[in-house]
Amino acid sequence: MSTDKSSATLSVIIPVYNVKNYLETAVDSILNQTVMPSEVVIVDDGSTDGSGDMLEQLYGHIPFVRIVHTENRGLGEARNEGNRHATGDYIYYFDSDDVAVPTLVESFYRHLAAYPALDIYCFSAASFWDVVPEDPEAAKLLPQYDRQLNQAYESGVSAFNILSERSAFYPNAWLYVFRRSLIVDNNLWFMPIIHEDEEFTPRLFFVAQQVVSSTEVLFRRRVRMGSIMQTNRSERNVIGYIESIRSLEALKAQAQDSTVIKNLSTRILNNIIAIYRILKEDGVVLSEESSRRFNDLLERNSTPQVKLAGRSLFAFRVYNFAQRRAKQLFGS
Repeated sequence: MSTDKSSATLSVIIPVYNVKNYLETAVDSILNQTVMPSEVVIVDDGSTDGSGDMLEQLYGHIPFVRIVHTENRGLGEARNEGNRHATGDYIYYFDSDDVAVPTLVESFYRHLAAYPALDIYCFSAASFWDVVPEDPEAAKLLPQYDRQLNQAYESGVSAFNILSERSAFYPNAWLYVFRRSLIVDNNLWFMPIIHEDEEFTPRLFFVAQQVVSSTEVLFRRRVRMGSIMQTNRSERNVIGYIESIRSLEALKAQAQDSTVIKNLSTRILNNIIAIYRILKEDGVVLSEESSRRFNDLLERNSTPQVKLAGRSLFAFRVYNFAQRRAKQLFGS
């Protein structure tokens, strides 16, 4: 596949499921780029709110837009389906309720021209409330995704380590443009789970060569109070984190470098904390099988931090804050 700016192609893949109220804004933000992608593959993942019909009406006539309708199988499988239909040298997974900054594609091609061997392009993002909460303190709790560095890395492992050390490695797939052959040649597809990005993105970094990070904010994430990521968490969320941890453990078992092992351990810890939050804050009760699997992974990852979080999430947050503050003041 060609990597020259004049010939390299970019496919934007957009999974869609019941987002009729946001769909046009999201897709139009891709179609109104200052530099156009080569193709847009939209996968209607069995929507029941009319999103599929809306796609056909608004975009079915556009030659470089391909609309695929499937039964509902979840975000990961919808992305996989889009990849199977895509023809681009590079892939960008975009979410159907968010907004792309108009220069996203232009920025990618500009960096590709400077780094023709580019495997992964990492950029920054900001968030906005769909409806601003009445509580002013809650309104401040918008996640930001700052890469902190404009830098090229000789390998995906090096990028993973450096970004992780700065708390600037984010698993969210919509923060990256990937070389498609990385996925296809290494058979690295999304798992059919919730929180699929948690294990997918690290796996991709570990097979990548040249990676570039940018502080440019090129994506705006819409935060919805009713989103599956903010409310209604269930055992399925826990299962997703358990599967992600298993995948991260496999990467850790193969690692030789102590820094890689440390950073993967941190990602595993973050996923365990996410499970504890679901169990303790949402009151989710696990089935016997899920409970057994969670206890097994706790035994495999029995660190002081994990034990502290198991006793008290508040105490863990205080400890974690103190650790971060000490690192800022005195360095690692």
